[in-house]
Amino acid sequence: MRTREEVSDEKLRGGFYSPDVLVDLCLARSRALLGGRTGLRVLEPSAGDGAFLRGLGRAGLAKDLAHVEAVEVLEEEAMKASRTLGDLNLPGRAVHANVLRWAEDHGADFDLVLANPPYVRFQFISDEDKQRARSISAELGTAGTAVSNLWIPVFLLALARLREGGAFSVILPTEFLTGISANAVRNWLLGNTTDLTIDLFKPGTFPAVLQEVLILSGRASRRPAGEVATIDFHDHNGGTHSWSHRVAPAAGTWTNYLLSPDQNDAIDATRSIGAVQPLRQVARFSVSTVTGANGYFCVDAAEIDEFDLRQWAIPLLPRSRFAKGLAFEVDEQRALSDAGQPAWLLSFAADKPSPAAHAGARRYLELGTAQAIDRRFKCRVREPWYRVPVVPPGDLLLSKRSNRYPRVIANHAGVVTTDTIYKGQILAGAPVTADEFTATFHNSLTMLSAEVEGRSFGGGVLELVPSEVSSLRVPVIPGAGAELARLDGIARTSSDPESLIEATDQTLARLLPALDAPTLASLSEARHALMDRRLQRTRLRFYDDDRVA
Repeated sequence: MRTREEVSDEKLRGGFYSPDVLVDLCLARSRALLGGRTGLRVLEPSAGDGAFLRGLGRAGLAKDLAHVEAVEVLEEEAMKASRTLGDLNLPGRAVHANVLRWAEDHGADFDLVLANPPYVRFQFISDEDKQRARSISAELGTAGTAVSNLWIPVFLLALARLREGGAFSVILPTEFLTGISANAVRNWLLGNTTDLTIDLFKPGTFPAVLQEVLILSGRASRRPAGEVATIDFHDHNGGTHSWSHRVAPAAGTWTNYLLSPDQNDAIDATRSIGAVQPLRQVARFSVSTVTGANGYFCVDAAEIDEFDLRQWAIPLLPRSRFAKGLAFEVDEQRALSDAGQPAWLLSFAADKPSPAAHAGARRYLELGTAQAIDRRFKCRVREPWYRVPVVPPGDLLLSKRSNRYPRVIANHAGVVTTDTIYKGQILAGAPVTADEFTATFHNSLTMLSAEVEGRSFGGGVLELVPSEVSSLRVPVIPGAGAELARLDGIARTSSDPESLIEATDQTLARLLPALDAPTLASLSEARHALMDRRLQRTRLRFYDDDRVA
């Protein structure tokens, strides 16, 4: 987590402004939703320098407006917005105010919301604003969402200021679809809005921001409890491609709605296959050892020899990239150690000799205090600070973050790991062993479910937390361990990372006929659609086709 001193002023206030192409699309969606209504009261809760105000002028909507309320926290930008209102002869005012505070004095009397809510993580927000955000979420029945990012409460408060039937079109980070913290927001939308449309774009729409963005448009209107909503999607990536999904309340993440209906049907069809189960029914993955200072507690052989630490050193896999195959063996850990990698974890557990009574270990502890290791958060709350609560090794290892796809590794070496790798255990009574589980894990269905359940960050990294891991769809095939050595060899020798997936798919088509080759091909296509979107994060061109569906 970065401190306030490590980020720019723009990031601290979410000060990245909306390009005209997105503003104009928001206005086009709004006009269609408003259906020619006039006398409009418009709210812009994060006006910046007035991008949406200029958009109103370009759209020729001045004659339809009764009042524009543009709220902006930065005085200099509020003055720019005020000048824009005057220059364009738009009725209304620009208010220099904190919109969370402003909202406390204003009710639901607006007909249109246009916004690009500020994207600011909550560690950079004042305690007063955090409390206001929590109050907004609690008032709207979305408690628990306001501890992630400022865009969530600003988005919610703005929509809550719409009259029944009022329209909105807002620019949001794509984590709106995928983030766990936005789950309550998505469910609130399903109960309180209609005519929802989501416009998707290539990553890099904002050149200075890593977040991918979308436009969400709709109408404020109460929906009967439990009613299924239809949401229209338009992907402006090499032309405009459109589709619709019916979305029920409590649908979880909406990542799978980035796929076509046919691709989602292929996913749903696998749910009737008895040998395909949620991972939680077969295995459990959990966080491994949290040292608080991996660079200090993870040591190489030279450090062990220099400080005579052998009796406290236990075998470690420091990073999943050091495990080349599907099984990690004892000789591989030794080779890592011989190569000078930090392949040992220091465990000064209570049942081991006290390091303070040994000269070399005592020198190593003194080195730690000289480097202020003892004052790091995870260390200073321990007594003594150097006694790391080591998590015992599991039968399985799973990468927490990955590029193309997560990897499961059979832990034949019995190594421990730090919190960059999850430890896994096959549940008692499960019909498969760790080797059998590993042999079938890297298939298109499971990897697709990782794309759907996980979340991604700048640069396209895919991350899974344990609760998301437990939801992965995995094939459960006793006897599949006989395939492990062959698939392990492919993982170790092929220069194409997709070779392992393809080989595992072929194995599944043979061992589990219900997952036949055509079904796996459809799942592979869907997986690549989501993976490619995620990995596109570093490309900066906006869509080329100027037509809007």
